[in-house]
Amino acid sequence: MRLQLAGGLKGALTVIDSTVDNCRSQHAADMVKDLQAAIRNDSKWLIQGYGLIVAAVFGFGVLYLYRPLSRRFALRGLIATPVLMVVDHAENVCLLLALDRLGKQPDVFFTLASCFALVKWPVAVLLGGAAMWVAFTLLARRLLGWMGMMAKVRDEDGDFTNGRRRVRFAHWVDKKPGPVASAADIIAPSASPHPATPLADWSAPQASEQQKADSALSRWRTRAMPLPGREAAAVGICVSGGGIRSASVTLGALQALREGGVLQQARYLVSVSGGGYTAGAFQLAITDQVPPHLAESTTRPANLATPADAFAPGSPEEDHIRRHAKYLADRPGEVVRAVGTVLRGVLVSLGLLTLLFIVMGQFLQALYGLFPTVIDLRSLRPDFGPDLPRSPVPGLRLHQHVTIPVVALLALAASVSVIDAVRRVVTGVARRAWLRNVLKSVVWLAVAVTAYAVLIPTLLWLMAWLTHDRMVIPKSGEGVSALGTIAAGLTWLGALFAAGFRRDEKVKPDGGKPGLFTKNSDKILKAVGTGWVVRIVVWLVLLVLAFVYLFILFWVTVSAHSWDWRLELGLVGALALLAVLLDQTAFSLHPFYRQRLAGAFAVRRAVLKDGSVGSLPYDYNCELTKLSTHAKRVAGFPQVIFSASAALSGRNRTAPGRPAVPFTFASDYIGGPDVGWVKTATMEQTAHPLIRRDLSVQSAMAVSGAAFASAMGTKTSAVQRLFTLSNLRLGTWVPNPAYLAEVARKGPLWTTPRLPRVRRLRYQLQELLGRYSDTSPMLLCTDGGHFDNLGLVELLRLRCRTIYVIDSAGDSPPLATTLAQAVTLAYEDLGVEITFNQQEALRLVPGSADRLAPEDPMAVLNARLSADSVLLGSILYPDAVDFGDGDGLTREGTIIVAKAGLTPDVPYELLSYALQEKAFPRQATTDQWFDHAQFDAYRALGHHLGTRAAAAAAE
Repeated sequence: MRLQLAGGLKGALTVIDSTVDNCRSQHAADMVKDLQAAIRNDSKWLIQGYGLIVAAVFGFGVLYLYRPLSRRFALRGLIATPVLMVVDHAENVCLLLALDRLGKQPDVFFTLASCFALVKWPVAVLLGGAAMWVAFTLLARRLLGWMGMMAKVRDEDGDFTNGRRRVRFAHWVDKKPGPVASAADIIAPSASPHPATPLADWSAPQASEQQKADSALSRWRTRAMPLPGREAAAVGICVSGGGIRSASVTLGALQALREGGVLQQARYLVSVSGGGYTAGAFQLAITDQVPPHLAESTTRPANLATPADAFAPGSPEEDHIRRHAKYLADRPGEVVRAVGTVLRGVLVSLGLLTLLFIVMGQFLQALYGLFPTVIDLRSLRPDFGPDLPRSPVPGLRLHQHVTIPVVALLALAASVSVIDAVRRVVTGVARRAWLRNVLKSVVWLAVAVTAYAVLIPTLLWLMAWLTHDRMVIPKSGEGVSALGTIAAGLTWLGALFAAGFRRDEKVKPDGGKPGLFTKNSDKILKAVGTGWVVRIVVWLVLLVLAFVYLFILFWVTVSAHSWDWRLELGLVGALALLAVLLDQTAFSLHPFYRQRLAGAFAVRRAVLKDGSVGSLPYDYNCELTKLSTHAKRVAGFPQVIFSASAALSGRNRTAPGRPAVPFTFASDYIGGPDVGWVKTATMEQTAHPLIRRDLSVQSAMAVSGAAFASAMGTKTSAVQRLFTLSNLRLGTWVPNPAYLAEVARKGPLWTTPRLPRVRRLRYQLQELLGRYSDTSPMLLCTDGGHFDNLGLVELLRLRCRTIYVIDSAGDSPPLATTLAQAVTLAYEDLGVEITFNQQEALRLVPGSADRLAPEDPMAVLNARLSADSVLLGSILYPDAVDFGDGDGLTREGTIIVAKAGLTPDVPYELLSYALQEKAFPRQATTDQWFDHAQFDAYRALGHHLGTRAAAAAAE
């Protein structure tokens, strides 16, 4: 090994323990014979042995790994294995030739041997690690298969069961409009999730000529398949996101719609984010489920509220929400707990990442210590102890044996690519699959060698230079600990600042920035939660963290050789155990957020201990509000559907710039058109207990409102990475319906991975890297507003003829941006056309109303007044639908949009409040600490909107 890394005659003679003058001595001759024998044995046995073993492992991976990406990874490993063997043989040939010519000039064969060694070792490390991962994965799944711990067991008739109930599988049905004939527990998505290997029974049926000619109709029938039990409806309601602001508006709007008879007629209530707080509160207030401790009671009913009076004005439920409008932390103790929860998440997240980088440093220390091809770690060793001498001039040894293979591999990759491009231009034949794999293998080979020989050594040298020559980082171990503490504190403060920052921004009614001479009466105050200050803070924190982790990696790499072997093994074992056993979601903000929402919005009306009637909060620890039971539709109230989004990063599922797809939670089904659906009861029984807690009404409310997340749909920014690093992230991982559908289709094969019991470290790393696969057993679900903040697209998917939209999103003036985006998305996703009269739509613009008199004292308010807050439009579905209202098949529908805004006809107390609060009703969504005045103002505004919407529909 030392000989192959010698790099020249001088280094080789050092290995042989000789000099140029006496290289033909008997001692040198004996050493040369021993080396030649070892090299020949290496070529005869070792290379063939490890080549066959590695190739066999990758071959099994190509055949039996579950995911197509993993199989392609194993295929490229299989292609690279002969390359490794050829390079190893070439190195041995060069060494044999060099030893035969020992002492003769030039010594080019030693240089070539070192070049081949530089290619061999990075590839060997990568292939060895990949082969170990493939072998461990397949062996673990095989052992679990023998132990009977697979996901399902197939019945003789083709169905499968989990030991408790039968589960039926169905693929998409597209024969004619109408409900699916037979119910199924699992409904697969319309297209194969594996475009590289399409499966016939996962594909949509053959399209008719009319469908081929009409893309809108094809999209509609593909993406709006009616689920069993979800019939088309005459009336549907959707309520938008916006945190507690939207929850307050939605409460008032639903009260008014019930007074107008609309709520009783509605079949569906689709909620997003803050609207889901109130929709879930209504559902939990009227459910017939009783708490466990009252299940046997015959004297005291568990719930006195009914759909006709739940959350009525002045009811105990409404009063409970008013008193808990600061739901995140309404008492000093809760504030301390919230801050402590964030701090705990930061420490767990950064602690695990620190442990990961320490183990990576140990690996690099072993790698560069055993194979010091390009860098001498002793020259970089920090002066942390008397037994660690350090040479005065640290540096890299970038000789020919480094530059030649790197340049040669990059040139080879470029040449193959250019030749292939010319060939395709001349012949017109597309690139073959084998050629693609070969080219990518060469490119990755060049990247691996470059990283090993140039990138990592350069970073190590840079950190050593900063540490010792520039004194940027303290030399002592205490200084390293202090640096880590400062980084953790900075991350904690930065994450809190990014999540809670809000400021008032002045804009003109047309949305532009006001000038120096713009009158105050022509300015509108809008509260926002972003800005250049937030971006600077976020990037500063990320840069500090990157610097700290690079330093930790460097420090461990050059210092770990002196550690006790038990400490090194203990660190590796600790990382392995924590990475597998620790549930990352449990240390995020999601459980705290879920519990706080439950405490504020999960109540029932009951007889209290003193005999009075009041609101009784759900026992969060004892009563799991399962979706299949507590979200079941109650007569006289619409079915509540919580609209969320699932993060996907694959191009086969999402459009550029929007790495999210719709995902819903309801009592009957969970899922979406891109990933399929699973019956809620089936998913509850399939998931492990820890994950089952996220299949409840309270969790659906939290997931639908998970605005601060590591995946935020179109709102991609560095803030997401900071939320991941600090664990200040909402959202959760739930079972993937597409994965369960494949288990149902293929049966309990041992090659199929199990649903995890915990969300391991790999899921947090996926969030950090932004990689979300549609074939993974778990999906990251976040705020529905990351796809559609109104819930309008989901309501259209349910086929409603008359749709009421309660829009309390905090749009920037002048136009209703969220509504415009939803209209565009409806056509893009479903082929549904929504049109508004432009003149009527412009009446929603602030400043369009007639000015109130007297003008001078009302000037500031007049600039914020819209002529109307309700807009009527028409819906044109791509296909005829029977809405069940007696009119037969029709394609036409009506949409009534109630936009949260100020109009001259709002109640007097709202005009007074608007004069006091200049940002009303556009206060930032980051403001989740409403006092009673804010709650009452937004609830009253929602009641006004609901009354106007019901009246407009009647007209």
